[in-house]
Amino acid sequence: MTVLAVLPASASIASAQLHALGDDFVLASWESDGPEPSGRVVPTLDGEEVRPPYTTLSVRTSWGGQRVLSILRAPRTSGAPVRFVAQGRVVAEALAEPQVPDPDPAFLLGSLDAPSRLRVVRFLFDFARSTPALRSDAGFAAVCRRMVLELSPTPSPLVARALATDELLLCGGSLSSGFGEVTGAVIITSGAVGPSPFDVCVGSALDRRGRAAMSLLVDKALCAPGNLLVVLGRNGLACRAFSAVAPNLPSLTERLSTRRDTPLELRQYILNALAQRGRSDATAAAAVRELQVLAPLPKRQVADAKRSIGAALDLAVPTGDGGLFLAGWVHDPHGLSGGLTVHTPFGGERRLEVLEHRFPREDVAKLFGTAPSTDRSGFVAYLPGAPEPAAALQVHAELRLGSGGSIRLVPPLRPLSPADARAAVLGSLPPQHATPLVLETVIAPAVAPLHAAHMASRSEPETVSFGRIPETPAVSVIIPLYKALEFLRFQLSSFATDPGMAGAELIFVLDSPEQRDELVHMLHGFHALYDLPMRVLVQPANYGYSAANNAGVAASSGRTLLFLNSDVIPDQPGWLPVLLAALERAPGAGAVGPKLLFDDDSLQHAGLYFDRDVRGRWYNHHFFKGLPRDFLPARRERSVPGVTGACLMMTRETFDAVGGFCEDYVIGDYEDSDLCLRVRKAGLDIRYVPSVELYHLERRSISRHQGYTRGVASEYNGWLHARRWAAMMEELTARDWSALPPPPALEDSLMRPLSAAPPTDTALPVAVPGKSRLFGRANRNRS
Repeated sequence: MTVLAVLPASASIASAQLHALGDDFVLASWESDGPEPSGRVVPTLDGEEVRPPYTTLSVRTSWGGQRVLSILRAPRTSGAPVRFVAQGRVVAEALAEPQVPDPDPAFLLGSLDAPSRLRVVRFLFDFARSTPALRSDAGFAAVCRRMVLELSPTPSPLVARALATDELLLCGGSLSSGFGEVTGAVIITSGAVGPSPFDVCVGSALDRRGRAAMSLLVDKALCAPGNLLVVLGRNGLACRAFSAVAPNLPSLTERLSTRRDTPLELRQYILNALAQRGRSDATAAAAVRELQVLAPLPKRQVADAKRSIGAALDLAVPTGDGGLFLAGWVHDPHGLSGGLTVHTPFGGERRLEVLEHRFPREDVAKLFGTAPSTDRSGFVAYLPGAPEPAAALQVHAELRLGSGGSIRLVPPLRPLSPADARAAVLGSLPPQHATPLVLETVIAPAVAPLHAAHMASRSEPETVSFGRIPETPAVSVIIPLYKALEFLRFQLSSFATDPGMAGAELIFVLDSPEQRDELVHMLHGFHALYDLPMRVLVQPANYGYSAANNAGVAASSGRTLLFLNSDVIPDQPGWLPVLLAALERAPGAGAVGPKLLFDDDSLQHAGLYFDRDVRGRWYNHHFFKGLPRDFLPARRERSVPGVTGACLMMTRETFDAVGGFCEDYVIGDYEDSDLCLRVRKAGLDIRYVPSVELYHLERRSISRHQGYTRGVASEYNGWLHARRWAAMMEELTARDWSALPPPPALEDSLMRPLSAAPPTDTALPVAVPGKSRLFGRANRNRS
């Protein structure tokens, strides 16, 4: 047996009383006229330390002594001495009785001032917080109830105001203005006691009685008559009794929609609490979104020409990864403002000290009567931060003034879908002001996560087949479709009358699902007319050129892949076998592409190269664009830096090895050159095949995309492309492509006859990027 203490004279040992705290624990109490016990007080039974948990509290009484309370496990041996040891000596002793009486709240709390009473009640709650068995003990719950009601005999009601979800209620009451800071909340039921599932929200405004509104989000099961809410504060304790829930409570959305005066702190509290519960409760997660969408804050701006300062947040897009994109304007000719503070719906705060990226706003200049040439009121900004507990759809902000005041600004609700939010960011400033710095520090950090979220939302495409699809095709022809369907009749009629297309697998990928019925009806008619087997994949939304091609590849079975635009029309039959032969014949070729023509027979594409503009930005260009169809250098098959995705052939093995089309680009620019550069990086060649000629009615689909027509998307794609490939493009541009030896001649029967054609073994001059102006019109984008 372990000896913990030597017993001193019996006169120095206080007599302790034991009180039952439910079935398994007791509360020992004793009085001492000496100082507060120093060191840890250890309860012992038969000389051995009792099994934890246990704890001790000492409070000063009004007559100057100490009241010591100790919670420990109930001794099971009747008559056994329970001794309390501090610093090696016994300071109090009690005998274990068969029947331990319940505590008397009046006795335990008597002779104590208000702060000491609060400490005693918190002592019980704190011990229960760390002892799960005690929290679910009905006897302990009854003790806590009596203790609280001793301090607050007639608790005020707590009334259910609205249904947050099927299982959560918003309840309301009030607190006195002098209550002070709330430090905790506990709910006492008939059989348990424990912390409230959510903190309470105390409003900052006072009513006519000098009381502050108090709100609590709580589980419906806890909101029952007889249950108590105990609010603990630094200055005291408040008890509220739950009232019976009235029938036909309004939903929380209805309440917030009809009460436009709902304080921001309450709205923030509700959304934050629901977001916390939403991590494990789908209905709460849905409620977070519904509240923001169905009961948004009304837009607020200052746009009065009579005022000396004006401002608005036109767009605020939380990006899902903690970032926040802002676009708006500030008219402040007198320098009154001192920065922007933005608040998220879940309590986050971001500060923008300087509006760095400014640009003209004609509408603002017109409103305030300033010269458009000098206006710089528009701004965009990106603020990094920690991820929010749920998707934030609307923020509010204050434009800070030098005096310490502020102007409140509320932007509209964020576009709900990631694709729409991405388009809004890309459309937030004129493309001429999308400088490399703006693209890198503002646009890219916002667009990248939104684009990734959009791409992550994909589901499997719907497949519609016409006829018997070839089981082992030599070539799978993949044709993305977006909006423009009017060229299909010409393309399909040329396929149907071309023996070289026999046995090819034909796959259309529709990226505008709203046209599904129109396309299926159209292809059904063409199949009936031409008996041409084909398959259509209908994407659930527009995921872009790369995703469409990758989906087509995943559904295809050919060992060779041909990526073809829907506005590309062959000049004559037999082109596909010739292009395939060129790919198979050229050693080390990773991809090949044909000659493409405008409808006026001028050259649209004779290979793709890279060059910088006067500002140093990299763009894609086409050799000899705009020059005559029979321009001699364009008749020579040769290696080129790349070929356009309007008609690009490669093996499936190569496609898989380089990872397919990169899906990081937005809408439809630079994906083909990115693929070509990865082919080059893999050490493979890319060939231009002029004996195959097709007409390309350039950019008829992409020009109909809202995001593209706004311009910044193309600038972003170019920035992303250059960021990844600048070094390789520099190296490719430095090569002398005219010095490469010519390949064997192609089939003469498919060469267009020329009146002054040179011998086939004559090396024709090829213009070199940066050394000649024979390239013709520049094309800065994918075509």
